[in-house]
Amino acid sequence: MSGIEIPIFGPQHGVAAVRAIGIHPNFKTNLELNRTWSYPLGGLTPSRWELEELKHSLGYTRLEKDVSVKVMIRPRGPPQSGEDFLYSDAEFETMKSALLMFKESSLLNRESNDGFVFGILRRSSPESQRLVVDRERTAELRRLAGPDFNCVFHRAFDLVVSTAGDDQGWKDELAWLEAQKMGVLTSGGLGNAKDNASVLGKILNETARTGQQLVVGGGVRSQTLESLLDGMGGLARIYALTSFKEVGMVLHSSCVRDVNGNMEFDAEEAARLRVTLSELCRTKEMAD
Repeated sequence: MSGIEIPIFGPQHGVAAVRAIGIHPNFKTNLELNRTWSYPLGGLTPSRWELEELKHSLGYTRLEKDVSVKVMIRPRGPPQSGEDFLYSDAEFETMKSALLMFKESSLLNRESNDGFVFGILRRSSPESQRLVVDRERTAELRRLAGPDFNCVFHRAFDLVVSTAGDDQGWKDELAWLEAQKMGVLTSGGLGNAKDNASVLGKILNETARTGQQLVVGGGVRSQTLESLLDGMGGLARIYALTSFKEVGMVLHSSCVRDVNGNMEFDAEEAARLRVTLSELCRTKEMAD
């Protein structure tokens, strides 16, 4: 794969995550920064202090230039009832303010491909159950981020896929995001990536054709990795579609474990994920 991305829930896990997955010439190392302890809510917007702490720790250990940091822009977790990622005007203003604050902080590095992760949906019509990308608001956030920062539409896209009704529905939304120069983080629908592997294979067809970044997440673990890749068509097919270095596909894995009721970063699982991926790639290269 072209990279591994670890979402961290607090800056204290950044260096450990990078060291666990390592720095490789052919693999990109990405971190997604979320507010401390926000894992149960699916990840929320961190504070400026948390980004400062992460960047300081990476700089102190001389890892900053080798790591891409994406900042989560998400004002709240799921509502008690109804669909998620449908935001009020006040919540949208909060998202804009947070994005601008991080952009103007001088903490993000364009050369390292730093950027933002966000997702906003709307109903396709007032009575419809179909959810689509809120193009007006998404375009506004993309404009505020500017052309120099990487932007990824997060797993709100899973709801787009699951409510689309047919493949063309989500393909239209994916194409619009590509036109905005945005990647997409998805598990291919509701549930885990492994269970939606065939749909992810279809999504990869589209992203590889256009050069759009695909980040595959949702239950990606060392023990499920081979099954996931096989379900997407196999490693040889993924290599052929992406050329791996030109387009690539990033694997997104939380690598967390329960420690006394708190979900904490699991360095051992992150290392196992890296080793498993390396072994699968090595086996593929030997077969060639």
